[in-house]
Amino acid sequence: MRVALAHATLGDGKAAQRSLGAAQDALHRASDGERPRWTAFYGSAELNHLAAIVFSHNGQHAHAEAMAHRALATIPHDFRRNRALATCQLALAQLRQGEPEQTTQTASSVFTIMDGTPLPGRMRTLIGDFHRDLYRLAPSTSYARDWADRMREEWSRA
Repeated sequence: MRVALAHATLGDGKAAQRSLGAAQDALHRASDGERPRWTAFYGSAELNHLAAIVFSHNGQHAHAEAMAHRALATIPHDFRRNRALATCQLALAQLRQGEPEQTTQTASSVFTIMDGTPLPGRMRTLIGDFHRDLYRLAPSTSYARDWADRMREEWSRA
């Protein structure tokens, strides 16, 4: 999966797809008993979340959205940060498909999931990316203004 992420980051979509397929196959072939104990956290939810990142880097935003939805369906509710990160990926995928109104609701739910806890650095970066892209695509809309108000409120508590 790390190789798939690296290829996607470097813009090599075909190699990223091949590596993603290999990671998915390897996870499906390995039973829980065969896997090293230190990989117990790594299951289909984590793989789907990382696949959403790969698809996003490759410009396949509909696939990224689908993978983020799959991840969110299986990430345990106790894994709040993981859920919030997958929600950030979902919001970015929706926005990059031209759904700014819906995506502001999705992005706002990140703050709800984190329940007042300061956002970790990676999450802050993703929310910043979302914020910048929203204002590039729909700068004068009411939902963009509502998002900006929510951002100010949340960041003032951080």
